[in-house]
Amino acid sequence: MYELSAAAVAAQSSPSAILAWGLEVIRAFQAWGNPAITDIAKLITKIGGPLPYLAIVAAIFWCVDEKRGFKLGVAVFLSNGINVSIKNTLQVPRPFTVDPAVQLTPIHDPWSTPSGHSQNTAAFWPTLLLGWKKGARAYAPRLALAIAIPLLVGLSRVYLGVHYPTDVAFGWALGALVSFSLVFLAPLLKSRYESSGGAVAKLRDYFARARAESGRSLKSPKLALAAAAALILNATSHGDSSMGGALFGFAAGYIVLTDRDEGGAPRFSAASGSIAQKAIRFALGLAGFFLLYIALKRFLPGANSPHYELCRFLRYGILGFWLSALAPMAFLKLKLAGGGKR
Repeated sequence: MYELSAAAVAAQSSPSAILAWGLEVIRAFQAWGNPAITDIAKLITKIGGPLPYLAIVAAIFWCVDEKRGFKLGVAVFLSNGINVSIKNTLQVPRPFTVDPAVQLTPIHDPWSTPSGHSQNTAAFWPTLLLGWKKGARAYAPRLALAIAIPLLVGLSRVYLGVHYPTDVAFGWALGALVSFSLVFLAPLLKSRYESSGGAVAKLRDYFARARAESGRSLKSPKLALAAAAALILNATSHGDSSMGGALFGFAAGYIVLTDRDEGGAPRFSAASGSIAQKAIRFALGLAGFFLLYIALKRFLPGANSPHYELCRFLRYGILGFWLSALAPMAFLKLKLAGGGKR
């Protein structure tokens, strides 16, 4: 369990009017509940946990399309990093610190606002479902799922008594902003960049000439952008450097992976290989991920170390790098994947 500060306990013992209203909403939800509904809510809420995201991102990155897998991974790490930063800044205790009777599922994170499950589902599922360019006929059911999954997960968090309704609404808004930025805004900015004139055109031409002369893309600006994003997350997370590390490691790994042209080496292609090869890639990749997680957690200094924040950044950075670079490179070495020369 966790301990709240004296100030947090005092503030929560007399919650604001909006939090008091939220507690009444939780009680109203639970008044309509029963053990079967509680079990369903617990099952639904697991969709918003880290393991489904990890499995889906890994499956798409290693076995379907590495570009789409990269976008999904960025959605997860960026959204979760923003969530941790805001939670640790606001430090709003959970509803059950006022009324323990409303807690229907165990939880270890003490802070409530915004809801991480709601935010991450609103960031992940629209990015996954709306990012695939298909016909208009296929768009409607994907849009419905992109709305329904975050909706159900958010409602389950309220029903289980671990979040106020305002936490969920805040999480939905932040997650929608992340998914909108990745699915719609980023392609729009890219299109504007490619078609713009003036100083932007000169900059674009400079990078094009540099790529043509070297035969390679320029890593430094991309790595600098990834480092800046990680630095901002770390600076605002109040000591939790995990998502800053994961985002930087994942982005750096992708940059390294997609810039490997030395000697005409084959580039990794997630679409390559048979179904059996993809299944082996997925199993080996996840096994390597969890073994690496256990080893790093065992051998790097723990929470009592003065260097814990740095070690936590390194641990998650290495795990992110495994997902986007080390595992795909291992698949190439083992001849479980391949692709054309670039």
